[in-house]
Amino acid sequence: MSAPRFSVVIPTYNRLAYLREALDSVAQQSVAPWDVIVVDDGSDEDIAAGVADHTTKPQVIRQTPQGPAAARNTGVAQATGEWIAFLDSDDLWLPHKLAAYTDCINADDGINILYGPMLPVDANGKPVPGRTKPCHDGDITNALFHSSFVHVPTVVMRRDLFESAGGFHPDLPVCEDYDLWLRLSLTQRFALIEEPLALRRLHGNRLSKQQMSRNLRVKADVLQRFFELPAARETLDQTRARDRLARVLFVAARECAHAGEFDDAQRLLRASRTYGGSWLRSIALTLSTSIRKRFSAKGDAASTAPSTA
Repeated sequence: MSAPRFSVVIPTYNRLAYLREALDSVAQQSVAPWDVIVVDDGSDEDIAAGVADHTTKPQVIRQTPQGPAAARNTGVAQATGEWIAFLDSDDLWLPHKLAAYTDCINADDGINILYGPMLPVDANGKPVPGRTKPCHDGDITNALFHSSFVHVPTVVMRRDLFESAGGFHPDLPVCEDYDLWLRLSLTQRFALIEEPLALRRLHGNRLSKQQMSRNLRVKADVLQRFFELPAARETLDQTRARDRLARVLFVAARECAHAGEFDDAQRLLRASRTYGGSWLRSIALTLSTSIRKRFSAKGDAASTAPSTA
């Protein structure tokens, strides 16, 4: 059996130092990739010059800033291998990652997508305990709806499967991966490599807490959009899924209210009640949000009123 040809796709934005270390981990693979594509998503740094001397000889594609979803889509479009291996520019692979995936692919020609757990480490590479989620093998739709445990730097998938699924939704600023894995789970079994072969570096530039309301709102919207798909309704345990969706919508609404995003908060609260969310909690937050919105509007009006002095 011929060895699978892996195209490594790495999006980056102003992370040159981390990117070189990520490329080092690719260079150390006992099974060499077919090609390596780095997509520079509008960095201020000169990414191409910064990796020009790297032994992996990455193809660097520069584009205007469009976000990680569009950057990965761009990378896959340039890939020439039949398998896509995703890696983020601030994460790392262990040296036998591609070898382990090769063994799994060669053992079962019905596999189209593989993934595994990640080992969280701090900025210095020291393991961080208690930050891993249980992973699942095979048909994972129900488990995945309740927990986002498929991490991008662990995923290897057939390029034609990625293309037929339409890739990542470029309109999603976050959770674009969660959205794609959910959609794929309806038709694909996910092969689990149980050994952690990727390292996730936890550092201050990952997800800004200033954007937490946006992140939770997008996550809620992704889950709601997926839940409403006919195929998802046929697959999901409806009782448990509706409970999960109501809770995620409420948490997103609460965070939006705290951030002063009152229209989004009220929309999410209405949706939460639709899926069985607590009316008492929802009414209390709705009243609080309405009052804060009214006072906020009065404050804005007062600050823009012309002076009579």
